[in-house]
Amino acid sequence: MEFLVFDIKGKFAHFRKFYTNSSSLSYSIPPRTTLEGIIAAILGFERDSYYEILNAEKLNIGLKKVTPTRKIIQTLNYIKAKNPGDVYDPDEHTQIPFEIITSNDKVIYKVYVNHIDQRIMEFLEYRLKNNKFYFIPYFGVASFNVSIEFKGKFQVEPKFSEDFVKVSSVIRRSLISSLKVEEEIILLKEKMPRDFSKERTVIEMEDYIFEESGKAIEVKLNSHYYVINEENIVLM
Repeated sequence: MEFLVFDIKGKFAHFRKFYTNSSSLSYSIPPRTTLEGIIAAILGFERDSYYEILNAEKLNIGLKKVTPTRKIIQTLNYIKAKNPGDVYDPDEHTQIPFEIITSNDKVIYKVYVNHIDQRIMEFLEYRLKNNKFYFIPYFGVASFNVSIEFKGKFQVEPKFSEDFVKVSSVIRRSLISSLKVEEEIILLKEKMPRDFSKERTVIEMEDYIFEESGKAIEVKLNSHYYVINEENIVLM
């Protein structure tokens, strides 16, 4: 099984929680569906055209949180504009709290990708190696630009162990049989969409477990994992 690995880096990020209303709250990590969109942007898929070809049955994604992050709240002024003049002299505006992910340096996530279609893998590898992205990728908001660093291509086989394994990636709660904590860590759990239909309706939700600063978590898994560049990875 072949995986392409790359880092996504940016100063700010916002991954809007699907259930949030007027206050724009953010997940701490990009959901699988967000990563799906970033990969679609790199490959050049138009909006709403990739939901089936990049769904969870065809596209395998692993995610590692590389840097510690924190959340800050900024207030945005949204204006009501019915014509061009309202942009410069608006009569109405609404203040909305907007949650932003940031870090002391950069927000960095490592992404592991495998697709059942070898042609897509070859095309993605070409674009990652040459920094030729069809659409500009970003961290949830168009103004939050990112840079992407290709780390390599790895040929791996699934492994299974009945013992505790240190997993570096984000872990689905349903894959964990037991958890071992022998050092001071900060574990977070967030419920996020895993897959959606071509009508953009959520068809699968999952609880994801990860360590706030990106440390590996020692767990017993009820499913297989992959060893990629000396790190144990499971799929989102």
